[in-house]
Formats: sequence, C-alpha cells, structure tokens
Amino acid sequence: HTVRRQSIKRGEPRQMPSLPHTAESTVREEHFSSRRKQLEDYLTNILKMPMYRNYHGTMEFVGVSQLSFIHDLGPKGIEGFIMKRSGGHRIPGLNCCGQGRMCYRWSKRWLVVKDSFLMYMKPDSGAISFVLLVDKEFNIKIGQKETETKYGLQIDNLSRSLILKCNSYRHAQWWRQGIDEFIRKHGKNFLTEHRFGSYAAVQENTLAKCWLFRPVLCSQATSAVVFIHLYFLRLSPEIFMKRPVVEGNRWRLDCILKRKA
Repeated sequence: HTVRRQSIKRGEPRQMPSLPHTAESTVREEHFSSRRKQLEDYLTNILKMPMYRNYHGTMEFVGVSQLSFIHDLGPKGIEGFIMKRSGGHRIPGLNCCGQGRMCYRWSKRWLVVKDSFLMYMKPDSGAISFVLLVDKEFNIKIGQKETETKYGLQIDNLSRSLILKCNSYRHAQWWRQGIDEFIRKHGKNFLTEHRFGSYAAVQENTLAKCWLFRPVLCSQATSAVVFIHLYFLRLSPEIFMKRPVVEGNRWRLDCILKRKA
C-alpha cells in the first residue's frame, strides 16, 4: 500500500468527494435541482478516480463498464447484468421440461449496447464472450410466448438468436425499448440490405483503399498481387467479409488474400 500511495499521480483526486448531510425530508422543493446537481458532481468525481471507477460494485450501480470510457468505440447505449441462455437455442429432446429451469443453462453476463453491435462480457474478468452484429434481420421479441422463458427477451440477427432472462416484464420492456431506440438512431445503416448484399453501407471518402491487379503476365505463370492500404484502420485478419458464414472460412479476410495471391 505504501508503494501504491507513492505511485499515485499528483493530478488524480485523492479524497472522496462529500455529499451534504442534510436529510432529504428537510430540503425545500425549490432546492431539489441543486441537490440533483450535487449528486451528479459526486458521481462524476467518483468515476474520475480509477480505484472506484474500476470497482465492480461502482460499475454495476452506475451502469457502466470499462468500455464506457473508450471514446474511440463510438456511441454507447445502455449496459447492465443479464441472464443469458447458453447457445441461444432450445436443447433438442428436452422440450418436456418447463420454464427453462432444467432444459437450459443460464449464465450471468454484462450486456453492452453499441451502435452496430451488442456484446456481453464475463463480469468477473471483463473478457468479451460474444459479439452480436446488427444486420437486416435484427429483431427483438419479448414475452414468454415468443421466447419460451418467463420475462424473456430474444434478440435475433442473421446468424444467431440470443435469449435473455430478465427480473420482471418491466425490466424486459426496459431492455427492449433501450436497445431498439438506440439501434434505430445510431445503427440504422446496418438494418437494411446494401450493395452486393453487404451488411454495411457504402462509406465515401474513407482512408481505407484496396486494389486488385495483375502486373505480370508471362507465358508460363500468372502473378496476382493484392495490395491493401490501411490508414488508421484496425482490421482483424480473421474477420468475415461476407456474412452470414455459410461456406466455412472461404470469405474470411486472410483466406481471401491467400486465395487471391
């Protein structure tokens, strides 16, 4: 602890912010707005302190995660704990069991809503377990009749159905409305089909360019060169350029480059 105290940056706040000690019942109505401002300032100062900001209890109470403070990931919607059903599909041959108590395995996960995808993480380690992309088949269903789960929420896209279990119907409705409104506002370009059946809209004036050309043609061999310029673009070689995945790894980026070369 001595080493930690000595290593704290001077610019970081070291003391816990304080709240007024006056009871709420004694506060006049005209002072409610100032009390709300005091509470906002208190929570803001708490989140500026890494020790409290990274504490799981603080994140759960405020409804944020480590990804909430990474601005390069784009706009962020609601977050929170959910119960996720394994696989997203009912287990064949066990339909006799009811209400998901014996047929399904449920796991507690932290769900994050972004502009073009949803993802859930393991609450203990923060490791990302799965990413559900927004596409033209993106749809949300709610209720026991549609999800076969009490207070259930089902999120579909082209490749998967994600089944969630909420604490109440109001909780499920809160998730459904929050996800739907945020995706319709920030991710509407992914909800329709685009050129060549792509899941993403055409982006003009981007810094990423790709050329495919054959510079050498001789009688014995033909050389094909794939030349890609990536400026400020983080792109995984394992990303699938054509979705949904129905032909194995054929349309994975590294496999495409290898095939073209």
